Amino acid sequence: FSEAPNKKLLTKLYNLEVSEDEIIVSDCGLQDLSITPFLDALRSHKTIAVLDLSHNLLGNQTIERLQHIFASSSHTYGGLTLDLHCNRLGPTALFQICECAILTNRLEVLNLSGNRLTDACSSYLFTILHKSKALYSLNVEQCSITSRTVQKMADALHEGSVLSHLSLGKNNPISSNSMLNLLSKLASLTRFSELSLTGIKLNRLMVDKLCLLAQSSCLSGLLLGGTSIGPVETIRLTKALSCTSQELLRLELSNCGLTTPDFMQICTNLSRINILDLNLGGNSINMEGCDALQGMLVDPQCSIRSLTLDKCNLGLAGIICVIRSLSENGQLEELRMAENTKLVLGRTINFDEDMQEVSTTTEQKQCNNPEPTNDIAPGDIDFENMQVPDSEDEADDDTHRAVSGPHRSCASSLQKNSYSSCQIIQELAEALISAKQLKVLDLSQNGLSEEAIQSLYSAWASVPRGDGMARKHVNKEVVHFSVDGMKCCGLKPCCRRDLQL
Repeated sequence: FSEAPNKKLLTKLYNLEVSEDEIIVSDCGLQDLSITPFLDALRSHKTIAVLDLSHNLLGNQTIERLQHIFASSSHTYGGLTLDLHCNRLGPTALFQICECAILTNRLEVLNLSGNRLTDACSSYLFTILHKSKALYSLNVEQCSITSRTVQKMADALHEGSVLSHLSLGKNNPISSNSMLNLLSKLASLTRFSELSLTGIKLNRLMVDKLCLLAQSSCLSGLLLGGTSIGPVETIRLTKALSCTSQELLRLELSNCGLTTPDFMQICTNLSRINILDLNLGGNSINMEGCDALQGMLVDPQCSIRSLTLDKCNLGLAGIICVIRSLSENGQLEELRMAENTKLVLGRTINFDEDMQEVSTTTEQKQCNNPEPTNDIAPGDIDFENMQVPDSEDEADDDTHRAVSGPHRSCASSLQKNSYSSCQIIQELAEALISAKQLKVLDLSQNGLSEEAIQSLYSAWASVPRGDGMARKHVNKEVVHFSVDGMKCCGLKPCCRRDLQL
């Protein structure tokens, strides 16, 4: 039995961008059977520094074969990155890694996120953390593990560990005690710098430990999206972070329940932290919080290069306010503000054409019904309040007002709204022109019409933005402006190597 060649796999192997030591064959639809020819070829490959098999359909059988390949390899030293995220691995896949001394000796980066490992993997994770002396990055997000495994991981860590990156998010339930033990161990590691707890509910005691971690470690990344940390604890944590001189490559506070009343203090604290990538999406910042954002962005010390404000209920006025503030900001290059308004900005209404259509329709009805019938039942007539016009002319005027009045009022209202919409788009376009340092802008799902998008893109492209040509990516759900050399989308968040923990 033989399968047809996997064209996607062949294309990826042919288009290797870096070197033959880095083998990236993610998202090729590979299964335990169809990957066999690739593994046979891999067996004869002399050196492997990076092996990325993510986003396939691979199971434990493939990891067993990989274990044999590495065990028989003459390449017994040098760092190894093994990316297996988003496959169909079970807990015994980790047993295969534990059984191979070459793997545990060489492993520096291990990404297992998105596999159903469950707590049955706890002893294997303990062994990997204990044996792998070079392991500095471990990702076990969304692996269906709970407190038991987290406690095992804490037990495995020791002062000599070089672990610096840990991604543990999207695993539940995790008890407060096990998390406190883990955070205490992480604070004792001399090299620890980046932590992801996305989606894990944090209480006050956990935030206490995070504050201690911020003060004792040189944190460069902290991802707390969806932790429901709330505004009060966020103020405490950001204050602790602001008291250190470290540079945060990433700080994610999306969907943390941040609200307008406390947002000013949060932004004040954030402005004192050297942050490159800040995510505040999914918080109810509203228009009232734009002053705080503006104050943070115009601060001369602001170092943010990428800011995410998706789903913050800013409205178009808030979007304009934020972009306007960038005229005094020379650092921010990427701004994402999708889904901030439900307003639909439609086409401009032509008042005269609209009225002409109404008039024509009315006349046509009169022509088609030269002798209108009286459909009013006698019992429905209010004789006491009935008024009779003084003349036929007055009756005609009343009829004209009754027919054209509502339409005229509606058209006038639409015309007024269209004018207002045009004015808003003009102000937004002017703000874009002044924000010359922006290289990526996401305005998706903000109710912008095709004409509005084209006007905004013209403004975007009218000023030089670095050395690249202006680009746009627009369809039903997407409104992205960018420049050459900057990717606006297309890469899965879990696969962004520049943002990986």
